[in-house]
Amino acid sequence: MPELIPESTSPPAAIPPIVDPSDFEDHPAFRETFLLYFSDPEANAAFRAVGDLLYDFVLEYWQNWPEHPEGLLRASLRAAVADMRHVQGFLAEWASPDTAHGSPHEEHLAAFGGGIAHDLGVLADRLETELGPWRGEVG
Repeated sequence: MPELIPESTSPPAAIPPIVDPSDFEDHPAFRETFLLYFSDPEANAAFRAVGDLLYDFVLEYWQNWPEHPEGLLRASLRAAVADMRHVQGFLAEWASPDTAHGSPHEEHLAAFGGGIAHDLGVLADRLETELGPWRGEVG
């Protein structure tokens, strides 16, 4: 009787980290909503390493690029709003009636995430309103 050879098992999928807001700079380049698709732990780690390298390159060179016309703080806040809008859309997509879920619990989580998407949109609106139009800004 031939010996049974167990099938090769792949490593467990990479899991998005718990990010402490005070350590945000430890995750500088790629959004976790992008990295989650690299579920192979080695590929995930490789993209994180590339992101760290890109960030280091940018920090070494960024002083040679033009200044942001409205200043670094306002440009940074506008970038934060753009990231908030990304997460808002990401969560809203999961809550969409067009997105199928595997269980009632996943339906609940998707709906809960949809509520967070709404709240995040309200916060992004508040920040955009506070920033207001910039003098010299077109549009």
